[in-house]
Amino acid sequence: MPRSIAKWLTVSHLIAALAALLLVAFPIHDAGAASATAVANAAAPVLAVTCQPASVTRPQPILPKGFTEQILLNGCLNQPTAISFTADKSRVFVAEKGGRVWNCDLASSTCTLFADLSSEVCNADDRGLLGLAVDPLNDANVWVLYTTPRGTGACGGNFLTAGQLSLLTASGETKVLPAAGATSQTWCFYYSSHSIGSVVFGSDNKTLYVSAGDGASFVQVDYGQLDNACGDGTNLPQGAFRSQGVSPYSDGVILRITNPGTSTQSVATVANGLRNPFRFARAPGLTDDLYIGNVGWNTWESIDHSSIAGQNFGWPCYEGPNTQPDYQATNYCGSVGGVTAPFFAYAHQSYVSAEDSKGKTCGGRPSGGGPDQNGSVISAIGFTDGTSPTYPAPYDKALYFGDLLRKCIWTMQPPDNTPHTFAKSLQGGPVDLKAGQNGDLFYVDLVTSTVRRITHK
Repeated sequence: MPRSIAKWLTVSHLIAALAALLLVAFPIHDAGAASATAVANAAAPVLAVTCQPASVTRPQPILPKGFTEQILLNGCLNQPTAISFTADKSRVFVAEKGGRVWNCDLASSTCTLFADLSSEVCNADDRGLLGLAVDPLNDANVWVLYTTPRGTGACGGNFLTAGQLSLLTASGETKVLPAAGATSQTWCFYYSSHSIGSVVFGSDNKTLYVSAGDGASFVQVDYGQLDNACGDGTNLPQGAFRSQGVSPYSDGVILRITNPGTSTQSVATVANGLRNPFRFARAPGLTDDLYIGNVGWNTWESIDHSSIAGQNFGWPCYEGPNTQPDYQATNYCGSVGGVTAPFFAYAHQSYVSAEDSKGKTCGGRPSGGGPDQNGSVISAIGFTDGTSPTYPAPYDKALYFGDLLRKCIWTMQPPDNTPHTFAKSLQGGPVDLKAGQNGDLFYVDLVTSTVRRITHK
C-alpha cells in the first residue's frame, strides 16, 4: 500500500478506521475459503460468491453534472486492491490484499474464485497482493504482483520480504520474477511499506511493466544506517538510495520485462529514483508513456511522466519539485544528477486544484482550516480509453488520479497538467482506477471493500 497507514492513526477517524481494517480485522495469513496454495481449476471445487445487486451510491459523491457513481461489487470482497478487465470488458478480475483473485461477471455480480495465493502472500500492514493485469491477448492468463515472506514467523512490522511476479492460469501459478528456485531475489523489503506496486501491459500487449517501492523506512531518514536486513552490503549509502541503483535489488524503480516467462526474457530498468510508485498507468494508444503516482514523504505527492528509458526522478535527494533537505544533509546526494522534474506535484499543505480551494473540499476542514486535514497520499492513477459513447470530451481518454486520504479523484488531459476536481467526498478511498465496460471509469475502494463505477447519462 502507498505508505504505512499506521502513521496516520492519530490524525483522523478515517485513518483510524482504515488502520483497523489493515492491521486488526483480518489475520496476517488469510487461508481463505479454498486451498491455500492451489489455483482453482476443473479438478477442484468451484467457489463462487454473489455480490449485492449494483446500486447507486448514497449519499452520492460530488461529481460533474451528468455523472453518477454506482456500487458495482459489494458485500462479497475482502479488501480488494486491484482490478483488470477481460478484452471484451464483460468480466473483471479482482485481487484481494490477502491473496485471492476473483473472476467476476459484471452482468450477474457473481464472482468465481480464480486463484488463492494466501499461503504465499505476506498480508500485513501495507503489504499484500497489490498488482493485477489480465493478458489482453488471452483472458485465461492473469499476472499478479505480491509481497512474499523471506523470513519466518508472522510477517508484521519490520520483517524481511520479497516481491513476486507470477502468471496465473487455470492449471496453477508460474513464478516468473524471480523464477521458482532462483538463487537471487529481484526485490528486498524490510519495512512494512514501500514494497511492490502495479503490473501494466505495454502497447504491444506482451511486454510487462512492474513497479516497486524503495524498501526503506518511511518513519525516519534511512540511508542504510538502520539495518542490513537485505544483506546488500555494509557500504553506505543503501536504504532509500537503493532507488539510485546502489544495490543489486530493483527497489524504487519501474522495470520493463520483455518476453516474460520465456527463455528469452529480459529485464531492464526504465525509471528509477522513485520513493513508492504504488500505482502507475500507460497512456492509451500506441505509446509506452507511463504516468507514475509517486507517493511522497512529508511534503509532496507527484505524478512522474516516464517517456524514455533511464529517467531518474531523484528520490531520495528530491521530493516533488524540490530537493529533500533531510537526505541532502546526509552528503550522499552529490552524485545524483540529471533528475527529471515531476509532470505534476501537489504539496500536502496545498489544495490540488483551483476548484478545491474555492470549495474548501478534498481535505479541507469543515471550518476551512486547510487542505491537509487527514494527510495526503496519491493512491490511484489511470486513464479512460476514449471508447465511452457518453463521457464528454474533457473526461474521455483522460488521466485520473485519486488520493485515499483526501477522498477525492481529479482529472487532467496530458500534456496539459492542470488538474480539475472530478469526484469529492468519496465514501472511502480509491486504490486502483481503470477504464472498463462502455469506457466508464471504475475504481477499487479499499476502505469499504467495494468496486465502483462512474457512469454518464
